Amino acid sequence: MDPDASNRPTTLCGISIVAAVIACLMPQPTRAQLPDWAPKPPPRVAEERFRAEVLVLHAGFDTTLRVDESLAEPGTKISAEDDLGLDENKLLAQGELTLLPGERHLVRLSGMTARRSADRVLDRQVKFDDETYLIGERVSSALNLTMVGLTYGYRFLVKERAELTGTLGIQVAAVEANAVVRNRVVRDSESGIAPLPLVGLEARFDVSGRWSAEARLQYLTAEIDDVDGSLTDARIALTWRKNPHLVFGLGYRRFRIEVDSRDEGTPGFVDATIDGPLFFMRASL
Repeated sequence: MDPDASNRPTTLCGISIVAAVIACLMPQPTRAQLPDWAPKPPPRVAEERFRAEVLVLHAGFDTTLRVDESLAEPGTKISAEDDLGLDENKLLAQGELTLLPGERHLVRLSGMTARRSADRVLDRQVKFDDETYLIGERVSSALNLTMVGLTYGYRFLVKERAELTGTLGIQVAAVEANAVVRNRVVRDSESGIAPLPLVGLEARFDVSGRWSAEARLQYLTAEIDDVDGSLTDARIALTWRKNPHLVFGLGYRRFRIEVDSRDEGTPGFVDATIDGPLFFMRASL
């Protein structure tokens, strides 16, 4: 009988454990580093062709505007929240649908609506367009903003753990504002729709197999005739991937639009900011 036979199972087990530890510590080849004939490991994330996202934003509003009767007769600069009593905070929902036709392209459709109204007794005189609202009058006001965006993106950097995408988009912004004094039958209403082209960048970095950091920025500044305007739409988020098809995210978004018009037909300005923390759920196929 071999005197060392009883020790062989223990020795072999020890060698196997050491080999397994070394294998874990050694860097593993990526899919790109493997030769063509070698079987590829399964991807960490399923190849996506379609994404649907639902986002809830706890929005804070800061809106300053002035509607002038003419260039020679400016109106009153007012705060929609302080002077008219519109909500300073509100939950907003947004939806996104994204198509990914190929490894590097994306097409995204998004939409969001913010509707606010209030009744407030004025504590100062306000001139809005060609109407004057007096101290002590109760004014019913509404300010609605609807945004629909279409974005094309090209992922010019695609790595195992990171992506960088350049985007071109059009954001259609529709604004409707009105103020009513019912006991004098005074009513004034202004509305406008503007398609705004945007350029931007999007980035994603995988911190681990389940956690990722994301960032988006879209921006526009332009001067057309007698109207100056800028628009900024930015968001950052930390996401957790439950499985290859479902992602949850927490982050922060800031949307700001500034328009200063010296046009004789529509003089005035608006400076509106919507920002706050967000939560979203994204499903992909």
